[in-house]
Amino acid sequence: MKKSFFLIAFALSSTVAFAQPERMGEKKERREKIEAIKVAYITEELDLTVEESQKFWPVYNELQKKELALREDGFDTMKTLKDGGTDKEVEKALYSIADVHIAIEELRKSYLDDFIKVLGAQKTAKLLKAEREFGRKMMERMHKRDRPRDNGPQGQAPPHPSQGRPMR
Repeated sequence: MKKSFFLIAFALSSTVAFAQPERMGEKKERREKIEAIKVAYITEELDLTVEESQKFWPVYNELQKKELALREDGFDTMKTLKDGGTDKEVEKALYSIADVHIAIEELRKSYLDDFIKVLGAQKTAKLLKAEREFGRKMMERMHKRDRPRDNGPQGQAPPHPSQGRPMR
């Protein structure tokens, strides 16, 4: 039953959550909806008790906030890469991005003891797996949304190239 709840919540919110943001408010709203889906998914996958939830979510949210700040630094650096620049500037940006990735992993590692204290080692391992799976599912969903050309009328797959008209 818990799995069906997640699937229904995911299906209902996916249309709104993945809509193209026209304004910053819509982008924030989309992020909040994705986060709500993530919270439901992690809660279900870990089968958290009320007591575990009360201890776990403040720690997890703190980690996510710090991680987001680091990622935003990385996004700023990525913008400089798009603008081009000299080889030295691009090289510096690449190392800066690598440093952000390392900082995020070090931050996540620093929270392992907190998660193990609250959840135990088994559920902490489930948390890491649930985060990976959630990310994978979100990427699959976004990939499907970005590829409408793969579906013909009424969601049918396009005809095989040999079934179409010959090339001239």
